[in-house]
Amino acid sequence: NWAEVTAHAPFSGRYGLSGAVFNNSMWVVGGAAGNANGSVTYYYGDVWTSSNGSSWTEKTAGAPFGGRYGSQLLPFNGKLWLIAGNKNGTLMNDVWSSSDGVTWTQVLAPAAPSATQFSSREDFGALVYNNAMWVIGGYGTGPISKNDVWSSTDGITWAQVLANGPSSAGQFAPRWGLSTVVYNNAMWVLSGAHSTVPNVIDTAYGDAWSSTTGSSWAQAANLNPYNLSYYHQVVANNNLMWLTAGFLWNNWGPESTVWTSGNGANWSNVPSAFPPRFYHLSLAFNNQVWVIAGCNNSCNSTSNCSVTYLNDVWRTQ
Repeated sequence: NWAEVTAHAPFSGRYGLSGAVFNNSMWVVGGAAGNANGSVTYYYGDVWTSSNGSSWTEKTAGAPFGGRYGSQLLPFNGKLWLIAGNKNGTLMNDVWSSSDGVTWTQVLAPAAPSATQFSSREDFGALVYNNAMWVIGGYGTGPISKNDVWSSTDGITWAQVLANGPSSAGQFAPRWGLSTVVYNNAMWVLSGAHSTVPNVIDTAYGDAWSSTTGSSWAQAANLNPYNLSYYHQVVANNNLMWLTAGFLWNNWGPESTVWTSGNGANWSNVPSAFPPRFYHLSLAFNNQVWVIAGCNNSCNSTSNCSVTYLNDVWRTQ
């Protein structure tokens, strides 16, 4: 069962926001909104926190990392870490940290990719595993769709654990809009989309991969019931992985579906009550699954589209 905690949180409707659970609260950072055809016209650089999902406190209206979306926010070593993303139309590979959400320090400046710094990207996966932060895949340049894996224990120096390459028995296909989670003492990569040229999707995936090293991945499933989707979210809660909403490829549109799995191979559809959406935020907090904001669009034709940027908050009961 799902309950709507608030129809309108105090932050503006948005998608591509990042978030984390930190200091016994949920945190929301950044995101973007746009016009009726879905083009981004505003980049948010605000930071919000809540311990109940209904009352939110704005920690800062303009963090120094600027307005951006498609980033990742991680809780690690007593701090929040904001990684990469799209800053006002420019892809980034910087890293920022904060102990309170108010004061932010740039620990890694944007720079050309190197042996110790991943390339600029958005819509990638990130997680904390084995006492390190991890960056996985995403959308960038050379190549656009990525399947490389990087790790860091300090946010400054990054080690490439797996280079970009073709899909194989031990490496998932390059992708962006994927979701990642730590579950059963392993890292997981779920679904996503692939592009070879900007703004054109070649295909989308419905697979699930796991790894304990980051250098070798095992495929648990292919073409699951949530198949061919991207911009979904996944969290671990109550001994299950929970995959929420997302966008079905080939103009099928945003979803309100929720899928759960205890092994990554077998998935069950569970009821949901929230409106369809993609590029939203999902968190596991207080033993509940939370769905926050995102975008709901519907198009009857290329010239007849309705785009809604959401700021609602839902949770399981």
